[in-house]
Amino acid sequence: MRQPNNTPVSRRRALRWSLAGAVGVTVLGASGSTSESSSKSSGNAQAIPEPAAPLSTLEATVILGSRAAPRLPYQRLARGPALETLVREDLCTRGRAVSRQRIGLATFGHLTDAHVLDAANPGRLSFLWQYFDFSDGYPSSGRFRPQDLLTVHVLDATVRKFNAVRIGPIGQRAIDCLVTTGDLTNTFALSELSAAAGVFQGGSVTSHPTAAYRGVQDHGPAPRELSKSIWHPEPENTLISPDDWKALHGYPTVPGFLTAAIKPVNAQGSAFPWYIGVGNHDEAGRSPSDPVSPKAQFVDTLRIGDRLPIRLPKGMDTTDFWKDVNGSNTGERRRLIKSMPSRTVNASKLRRPFSKAEFMDALPAGESRVQFGSGPDSEAKPYYTFDVSPGVVGIMLNTASPDGSTVAVLDAAQADWLEEQLKGASAKSYDSKGKLTASTAQDRLIVLFSHHPLSTFDKEEQSSDGGRPALNRSALLELLSRFPNVVAWMNGHRHKHKVTPHKAKYEYGGFWEITTASLIDYPQQSRIVELMDNGDGTLSIAATLVDHSTPESVRHEGEQTAQSLAALSLELAMNRPGLDRAEMSGGIKDQNVDLILKKPF
Repeated sequence: MRQPNNTPVSRRRALRWSLAGAVGVTVLGASGSTSESSSKSSGNAQAIPEPAAPLSTLEATVILGSRAAPRLPYQRLARGPALETLVREDLCTRGRAVSRQRIGLATFGHLTDAHVLDAANPGRLSFLWQYFDFSDGYPSSGRFRPQDLLTVHVLDATVRKFNAVRIGPIGQRAIDCLVTTGDLTNTFALSELSAAAGVFQGGSVTSHPTAAYRGVQDHGPAPRELSKSIWHPEPENTLISPDDWKALHGYPTVPGFLTAAIKPVNAQGSAFPWYIGVGNHDEAGRSPSDPVSPKAQFVDTLRIGDRLPIRLPKGMDTTDFWKDVNGSNTGERRRLIKSMPSRTVNASKLRRPFSKAEFMDALPAGESRVQFGSGPDSEAKPYYTFDVSPGVVGIMLNTASPDGSTVAVLDAAQADWLEEQLKGASAKSYDSKGKLTASTAQDRLIVLFSHHPLSTFDKEEQSSDGGRPALNRSALLELLSRFPNVVAWMNGHRHKHKVTPHKAKYEYGGFWEITTASLIDYPQQSRIVELMDNGDGTLSIAATLVDHSTPESVRHEGEQTAQSLAALSLELAMNRPGLDRAEMSGGIKDQNVDLILKKPF
């Protein structure tokens, strides 16, 4: 992993953070004061050059602008006004106005739910999409997104943006590390994992393991009931009717899209240490020692094979189909696949599910600061601690359910490990009865990282099959409330921005939970998070949203680049029919925020 770039920042570059750029609005500057700027005309009659890319949403945002075609709803991207930073004092009131003497304690980038996707993998079971009911009549489901082929491009653009930013906009401390909190992959395919890790490492990267695209987004043979609900970026010939994405919603025709989208991306790689957490989409829900179910064997056979089914066998509905799959042996599965109307595609063994050991190999094991948890068999577990900065420890939890479901799980063994890590960074804490106790541990601030937010944990205690049950919502919150050094909990999963205060149960404590939206769905944003000492007995956690691309980078025609495809992904996602953009982006309390809390020591 590359080390942080701590090159001194020029005065001119630092000044950009206190200005609103060309949009001319008021923002909270690094000193807590406000400043204004306005755009100026150069008076030059020549073409106006493309404006510089904003470093964060403190300078400008991305919004929907003019329609691409009359009478159809699809809109092009445009630059919008900057977002101000809202100071939130839900947990603590500042003793005085924020001074210029704020001390930066840690700065990190938070990104989550990249869902790096091998979009043409036959194991996605795309033939089943034609049998789903689309809500509200629009052609969208949780299975298909028009931007599915562009997840590597978005992740690379996000890493590049952090490399360009380099410093926190409020405290001016250099970025210490990048942290991604799960769902780095989408269908736990080895092709996805290799590509996702490759983006952080740098080099030539693609999640599409075959030489050409053959799948549901080209104009190959497919039932109309399937093809009409999938965006086809390439031009139609005179014998093919446009799909509903184009005909009803105005999605563009982008000649050359499929060839460009699978072309390897020359990833820049992270300029900072990076850390990965496990999400439910990274969890295959199977153990090497457990038998593989007939359904999983069926999907595995499709994954690596050269057949792309396009419909169910004649006379069979989905209920009958899965009944046959779940009761099948190896020979019967092969005959069932052979009986399905299919296309021939290029096969790849890289589409197989990765093992837990292979996922662990992608984690930052070579980083000396990382301390992994271990089980009774001394096998390393995908939960660990790492140094965010000298005074701040990060604790990465694994909240993915071992059965592969979406339920958040923190089992008893990991809870014991977590408690030990909390004790090791806390000179004072509360015991299980609420009594304040002291230890010889060296105090450090603690930031938790996990895929799931607290709201997704079960409310009630679950059965444990003879062992100790996993922690439910109240039990986990009770554990964290005993350790005042816990100041923040970063997570994702919900694909929306949300910031939640958790008040202290005892005299000391309280922390902020910061949920960041996904990189695959709108708004495709990440956060720069700065932990600062305000010099008045309080801390600030400043979280600033970052867009990975600019509206000017989108191209519907001509040669595509990795950057233009990343920007196009945002435009495609932002135009999704039925999308509640306000729900996904959150309110002003969930966006650019300066979160105040008492110093625990």
